[in-house]
Amino acid sequence: MGQYRKPFLIVSCLLVIVFIAGYLYKQSRAPLEIDVLRVSPGDAQLVLAVVGRVRNKDVVDVRVEFAGKVTALLVDEGDKVNRGDTIAEVRSAAQQAALGEADADLRAVKAQLDFAAQDYKRIAALSKKGLVANSLLDQARTNLESAQAKLGSSQEARNQARIRVDDYIIQSPLDGVVLSRPIDQGQVVGLSDTLYQIGSVGPIEIEAEVDEIYASELVLGMQALLAPTGKQQVTKGRITEISPRVNPLNGSRLTRLMLNEFNADFVPGRSIDVNIYVQSFDEVLSVPRSALRKEGDSWFVYTIVDTTIKSNIVTFIDWPGSSVVLETGLHSGALVALDATIAAVALAKNQSVSTKKMED
Repeated sequence: MGQYRKPFLIVSCLLVIVFIAGYLYKQSRAPLEIDVLRVSPGDAQLVLAVVGRVRNKDVVDVRVEFAGKVTALLVDEGDKVNRGDTIAEVRSAAQQAALGEADADLRAVKAQLDFAAQDYKRIAALSKKGLVANSLLDQARTNLESAQAKLGSSQEARNQARIRVDDYIIQSPLDGVVLSRPIDQGQVVGLSDTLYQIGSVGPIEIEAEVDEIYASELVLGMQALLAPTGKQQVTKGRITEISPRVNPLNGSRLTRLMLNEFNADFVPGRSIDVNIYVQSFDEVLSVPRSALRKEGDSWFVYTIVDTTIKSNIVTFIDWPGSSVVLETGLHSGALVALDATIAAVALAKNQSVSTKKMED
């Protein structure tokens, strides 16, 4: 009985192997399910998406004209200030000493003037009586005039020293809000140190850096949709300034936009999602970027005809975005494979396909 069991087991194993091989063969020849999009003419827009930041329209860095020690900081970040308000005080021992010297020199010159005036008066009286020579009167007059000239020069020097000391009383250059205060009281500051950064009140701007390749396509007045990062509600705006200068560090041009209407969510420093409408098209075909594949110098889109895949050379407007506007290569109603990589592999294997789902 054992002699018959071994051939039976061998036959059973062979049948299982044949079954598995047949199943795998059928599976390998089964049509590949692929996601497709049926393209049809429609409206499309070239949109440039960048991230900007809100800033006050005018921003001033307040610095000292002379080095010194900060003795008082009278406002802080977020405080509102008016033009001419005293916002800080700085003291310099050198300037205070210079003012003291100017005051002392002025007192000495005044004393010399008083002496010269009295001397001239005395000699003039003696001259009228014929008791002194005219040369002494002339000398006294010269001394008086010299003392008067020195007084004017000394007063001007003292005034300049006073002005330099007053320059250490820092005033706000505009009506606005304190954006930052990077220094602390007691710190010694130089000419390059910023005491405060003050932003103007009123309209705000959104600053964005746009790659020079795309910035050349922008013009003043272009419309944009703006939304604080993380929020869905959008506000309309427009381009108000495009810098002609290219930043050598990142190849961008600074672009500024303004809101068409006030929005309290746009506070200075906040990040803003900016979508600029560059160009509109009527009745054009567009496909997702995932449907494009580059081979050599050509771009391909893969379409499904019945159960086969066909490659199509296309041209399109190369613009950053999730979809592109086609110029040539496809006709309305074509079924486009959404994943060009999968479609290219299936075409290379001459594999038949079926559409997994359609999107019109």
